Amino acid sequence: MAVLIGAAGLAVPGTASAAPPPPADGTSADKAAPSCWAIKQQTPSSADGVYWLQTPALIAPQQFYCDMTTDGGGWVLIGRGRQGWEFDYNGQRTPAEVRNTPAGTGAFAPAALPGDMVNGLLNGGRVDALTDGIRLRRASNAAGSTWQEVRWRLSNRDKWSWTFDGGHPLSSTSFDGASSNGGNTRDVNVNNGVRRVFTYEWQNHNYQKGFSYGSLGGGSNSATNYLWQNGTEGNPIPFTQVFIRPKITTVAHPAIPDGGTAASTVTPLVSNLTAPTPWGVTGVVGGGSGEQNIEVQSLAVLGDTLYVGGKFEYVQRGANPVPADRVRQPYLAAFDVSTGEWKPGFRPVLNGQVWDIQAADDKIVIGGEFTNANGETDTGGLAALDPATGAVVPTWRAPIAHTSSTPLVRTLDREGDWIYVGGQFNRISGGVPIGAQITLGRAARVRVSDGRPDGTWKPNFDGVPMELDATAERVYFGGHFTTVNGNPARKVAVITTSAPPTQVAGLNDQNWLPSTTNVQTQYRQIIREFGDNVWIGGSEHDFQMYTKSGFNRVRGNIGVQGGDFQTAVELNGVVYGACHCDDFIHLDASTWPDPGTNWTEVNQISFIGAWDAETGDYLPNFNPSIDSRAGAGPWEMIKDDNGCLWFGGDMSRGGWTNGAYQWLGGFGRLCSTDAQAPATPTGLTTATTPGGNQLTWGAATDNAGAPRYEVLRDDHVIATVGGTSYTDTSAYGTHRYFVRAIDTAGNRSASTPVLRVESTTNLVASNATWRWVYDGVDQGTAWRAPGFDDSSWPTGAAKLGFGDDEDTVIPAGTTPRPMTAYFRSTIEVADPASYQELTIDLVRDDGAVIYINGTEVGRDNLPAGDVSYGTAAVIGLQTNTEERTPVRFTVPATALVAGTNTIAVEMHQANAWSADLGFSLSMNATVN
Repeated sequence: MAVLIGAAGLAVPGTASAAPPPPADGTSADKAAPSCWAIKQQTPSSADGVYWLQTPALIAPQQFYCDMTTDGGGWVLIGRGRQGWEFDYNGQRTPAEVRNTPAGTGAFAPAALPGDMVNGLLNGGRVDALTDGIRLRRASNAAGSTWQEVRWRLSNRDKWSWTFDGGHPLSSTSFDGASSNGGNTRDVNVNNGVRRVFTYEWQNHNYQKGFSYGSLGGGSNSATNYLWQNGTEGNPIPFTQVFIRPKITTVAHPAIPDGGTAASTVTPLVSNLTAPTPWGVTGVVGGGSGEQNIEVQSLAVLGDTLYVGGKFEYVQRGANPVPADRVRQPYLAAFDVSTGEWKPGFRPVLNGQVWDIQAADDKIVIGGEFTNANGETDTGGLAALDPATGAVVPTWRAPIAHTSSTPLVRTLDREGDWIYVGGQFNRISGGVPIGAQITLGRAARVRVSDGRPDGTWKPNFDGVPMELDATAERVYFGGHFTTVNGNPARKVAVITTSAPPTQVAGLNDQNWLPSTTNVQTQYRQIIREFGDNVWIGGSEHDFQMYTKSGFNRVRGNIGVQGGDFQTAVELNGVVYGACHCDDFIHLDASTWPDPGTNWTEVNQISFIGAWDAETGDYLPNFNPSIDSRAGAGPWEMIKDDNGCLWFGGDMSRGGWTNGAYQWLGGFGRLCSTDAQAPATPTGLTTATTPGGNQLTWGAATDNAGAPRYEVLRDDHVIATVGGTSYTDTSAYGTHRYFVRAIDTAGNRSASTPVLRVESTTNLVASNATWRWVYDGVDQGTAWRAPGFDDSSWPTGAAKLGFGDDEDTVIPAGTTPRPMTAYFRSTIEVADPASYQELTIDLVRDDGAVIYINGTEVGRDNLPAGDVSYGTAAVIGLQTNTEERTPVRFTVPATALVAGTNTIAVEMHQANAWSADLGFSLSMNATVN
């Protein structure tokens, strides 16, 4: 083990104590403090500026700007800017811009820390438990020379959210110390003047968000004005700093076992940025508007092909294609699932829109409003096509009909040997040759192999099913119906796959939430089983999670200022739900249209939201940059084998890349982010250098390039480095080190096993001065005690003895010689608790007993039991190796006391005719 701290040749009597640990003053990563407040309490003179902070939730030390002046100091800056706040959970711009440009001209473009980082600063603490609330420091004049102090105290808010414009309830607000009650973060209005803060986008502000005044003079759109306003509207958005003050002074990092930390990965969300899709679909056949007239209603993947169905008229390359890149191919088209390129060999001809597509082994089955496919008979509403060409499969038929309405198939799903069908039809036939027509009520199942319907499985719905999800034992239906087989089924039904089908009790009969007084206005467009839960959603802007076993409601979501939920899919443990909404989602809300006040969170949602499939927690990190032509949003989502989520509707725009927004033609894809941990670094070693503990390790590999490395000392990260070495310049004691790799996505490898580096301090040097006596007088036992008077004894530096290479020669006298020599010394110890253990190295010729403060702590070459003056050593040492090689003893540091400590050693000859005697002793303490 490396000895990094020590004082060789310490004279005795002397003083030895461990160096104090480095202060957690935030001046470097390895001295990170748990909060700005902790730094201010420890060092009241701390000035405003950038400091290193770290909590267990934050994991690694990071730099933040601290206001150490206002109201006692200890505030951490989490955002600043003028107009153009996005209030996105993922923050805005970069953390470096927040800390390095906290105020002033040139820093007007808003920058905000990511929500995960703010929650890390809170270390799991609740937002509503912040005793000083959220602090807004708003410029109050054009020059930025005067400021207003606003304090928001939130009610019922656990985790951080930037969605201030969503209206988080406030228990109180104060303006420059003058308090008011109530209100919310969307709009606190005391006097519609300077004592007002509204955060929502406003037409008169050109839809810019910020922390607006009710009214205030001096605003303009000048690049140097601290009060921005759009023309002469009179409600300026001031440059504002946002602070919080977590009063965390101590933290406990989880203990790391010697085997190291396990690997950890980020939540496997798909990216917020759309992947390129060079081709798309455009136009609506026959024109029209509304939800019945959008480009894409269905998606399916079979092999390497994505199938897109809907009411589109053309396939098109890019936003501004040349004539050759805009081809009429209405209702159904195929694209390469990896590249997004159009597959022109797939060219079916349909005369009506496609509502759903089901991949089925060597064919695709389509359902919709068409009366024929490729002009062939018995293909109305339901047909099977060759997946390469779009030709009708000759061995598969299942035409539908209706006696009084236009027949259509709205939804399909496969389970085992059956394809389940729902829509507007009451007759079906099928098989090859086609069998007799079967009468039923808007739902059926047909064989995957040839389309022949099952005449024994015939549920009867009184309204159109819009969605179904088939599993091994159940089929879930959602739609416009209120009964099934004459039994109540308010827009949802769960039916057995066994024939004849029966309802599964629970969800069908439950007064599920939310609800309006007019049941006829409701409809369900989502009902899907994911794991142990069932998710439903539809007309009341709702997306609800129920248990599969008892249909008990677990979580609920209401979208306000948004729209109905239309489709859902599960990918890697995350449920994605889509709606025609681009505003807010309230978690745990249960009423509509007003979500009430019992919801727990309000977050942004941009057409698609993400939820943890097991807990139902909303995952605000997912907030994709997408838009739609008419606001209808996605009506279908599927996953592919490449880890991508495809979504289709009237989608028109993707994310911002290369200086422009990506063009979307009706559909797009969001592919999985990196959720794979790097490999574990290898071979962690240390070397002692004048600068401290120099650690080195072998490089780790990662699927996304070279990772960085986190260095952990004593259960917490002290540095993040790009290379494979690090010198711990603040090492002061004994430490346990680990190293792990971290990639750009935040995935962490397992760490190396522990590397224990012991730092020691020397308490007794090997050449220390001792008092001694060798005169043939039996000293009994009193000489061992701390209070014994040895002032008359002679002194000398070790090694002491005779007959060998001694530094201090003790007179040998004549034979027969005395059997026992006695040695004493003292040391001063300031704090014994700063040591873990003592290591004593004893050179003896022949036998010896060691005492600390009168208590025996070790013996060698002497018999067990009481030792007296005349006790002889067990053997006489004969060789130089035996006589000069130290014997090591490890002693608990509890043998020491604060202040003076007495070290006493008695040395015994093997016999009275021995020709030599030798003694020296050194003692080191391992520092905590």
